[in-house]
Amino acid sequence: MNIQYITAFIVALIVSIGLTPVAKWLAAKFKVIDNPNERKIHSRNMPRWGGMAIYLGFMLGVITLYVYPRFHALLAFRHKVFEKEELIDILSLNNQFMGILIGGTIIFILGLVDDKKGVSAVPKFLIQIIAALSVINYGVNIPGLNLPFFGGFVNFPLWLCQIITVFWLIGFMNTINLIDGLDGLAAGVVAIASATFLIVAILQSDTKIILFSKQLKLAAILCSALTGACIGFLYHNFHPAKIFMGDSGSQFLGFMLGAITVIGTLKTTAVVALIIPITVVAFPVLDVAFSILRRYSRKTPIMTADKEHFHHRLLNLGWTHREIVLLVYVITFVLSLCAILLTVTKGRV
Repeated sequence: MNIQYITAFIVALIVSIGLTPVAKWLAAKFKVIDNPNERKIHSRNMPRWGGMAIYLGFMLGVITLYVYPRFHALLAFRHKVFEKEELIDILSLNNQFMGILIGGTIIFILGLVDDKKGVSAVPKFLIQIIAALSVINYGVNIPGLNLPFFGGFVNFPLWLCQIITVFWLIGFMNTINLIDGLDGLAAGVVAIASATFLIVAILQSDTKIILFSKQLKLAAILCSALTGACIGFLYHNFHPAKIFMGDSGSQFLGFMLGAITVIGTLKTTAVVALIIPITVVAFPVLDVAFSILRRYSRKTPIMTADKEHFHHRLLNLGWTHREIVLLVYVITFVLSLCAILLTVTKGRV
């Protein structure tokens, strides 16, 4: 495997493991504590700034790669975009990389504030849109899809491209945020998902389309760091957890997964490009979808938390905390295998 992937993974893993106790201390010092109540499962006060360790682990994992000349060469790639033989844009991999880091940082800071003081739904949603638009401004977007039944690659109008990308990123952010209800659940699911996207990106990175090949290699690097950061944090977060990741962690992880799929798995074969990322996170997506429908049918606010998620129902049936989390891991792992098989069997771009 590429030395850059290994380096990003190991650095992110070590930093995340090492800084999680520091994040726990800072959360206690600044009183960023998740207190138990009738809606929550935990029975004692828990520090909830674990997202710090995840964020710093990921960031240091990718920034360390600047020591490699090959990483500089990858980021230096430029692609000219023509429309009717007229140059309309130049896509820069360095810009896309920086845009993802900037957007992720915006979401991370939003999460830190939300964990400390609480941010109401409307301002939170607006800041999520700003973060999504910031990465679009750096060239990270969904310009279209390769749909063979419609004559190959279908380009979206600019306005539609921006709308789809914004909702794609916000969807991932809120999905991971909403499933963060049990010790180790969100970190484990994201670790499996990002590892799957890493494999998919590696399998597809030899495509003849140079732009897609370069983007897939960048996506693989981001996946390596994200996987390492999640596993490192999971060491402290698996049941019984010593710290929660909080919104700073869950929203950051969701944002990164969404951004990675935009520059990575959405570049893969035809309509399979859309199926792969959805398949991997299908379980949490369905859980969130049912939650929204349930709250809508009861005429309660969609963002109102409840204790009727899939894992809550299993707890009520007598399942243990660890059994439920491991079950979700297995389901996500099986879906990930399906996504990898789709990649292998459907050919390449």
